Amino acid sequence: MLSSWAYLEDGTFVQQVPRERFCATLANPKNLLWVDFEDPSEEEIAILRNDFGFHPLLIDDCIASHSHPKIDEFDDYFFLVIHSCFFYTERHLDEALNIRELDLFVGRNFVITHHNGHIRGVSTNRKRCEQGSTIMKHGSDFLLYSLLDALVDNYFPIMDTLSERIEKIEEQILTDPTPALQAQLFAVKRSLVTLRKIVGPQRELMARFIRPGFPFVREEYRPYFKDIYDHILRIYEITESARELISADMEAYLSSISFRLNEIMKTLTIIATFAMPLTFITSFYGMNLEIPEFKWGLWGYALVWILMAVCSLLMLLYFRKKKLI
Repeated sequence: MLSSWAYLEDGTFVQQVPRERFCATLANPKNLLWVDFEDPSEEEIAILRNDFGFHPLLIDDCIASHSHPKIDEFDDYFFLVIHSCFFYTERHLDEALNIRELDLFVGRNFVITHHNGHIRGVSTNRKRCEQGSTIMKHGSDFLLYSLLDALVDNYFPIMDTLSERIEKIEEQILTDPTPALQAQLFAVKRSLVTLRKIVGPQRELMARFIRPGFPFVREEYRPYFKDIYDHILRIYEITESARELISADMEAYLSSISFRLNEIMKTLTIIATFAMPLTFITSFYGMNLEIPEFKWGLWGYALVWILMAVCSLLMLLYFRKKKLI
């Protein structure tokens, strides 16, 4: 699907600019053109090649859709690869985090976005353009800021969701540690590792926008990109803290399991210790030998029971004195 908007030099705002007017719009450096390619067809991909004349290797990067975050600079534009995240709360934790690539071609008077699948940061700004031309009045650098800001801000709800999951797991670790919790911990850790791999390089990319001399970013808008950099730096720090917390939770889980196992072994040991003298007594009187107590009749039978009860009572007093039970 192809969507396009243009803000012209005379203040006119045009929605759904026809393809045949792309070149004419770009011919005036005071115009601004934004074209969004969402799940483009082969014919729409050809527009990137033929109408805009971008480098063939960059087109290949768009089609492949598994590039690492990067910036490639050219004489009259730069190519930016960045990633958007979405968290499906209704899915299993292993499949909840979804990563989608966003490719941007940014020049002095144009912004071209390419992506496969819905990206919330792009959709948010598309709705703004459908309601008016505010974000396109200030040039390509401000439009780029609006896109990146919406994309980066979407990380915070994801981190909040993962933090809530970690808190719930911690509560269960203290009350009822089960093997399922270990699987959940590993799933959350994998999500955090994935986020770290994405956010780490993007942090470096955002730092380039705030350095003097970066092309097509005017000095008055560098503070805006500094704000994005601060946000993504905060997200990176939260990710690191959450990973450390997951490691601590894993240790707590193993300690809890070990403690429960020790308690079980302690209980079984006490039971076995109680049974030891009783087993000895019953084994002794179960031998096929003539024992004097057998001639006592009921008194001999009662003696065995009294002996077993006294042994059990003495052992109970001993364990209580040692505070083992």
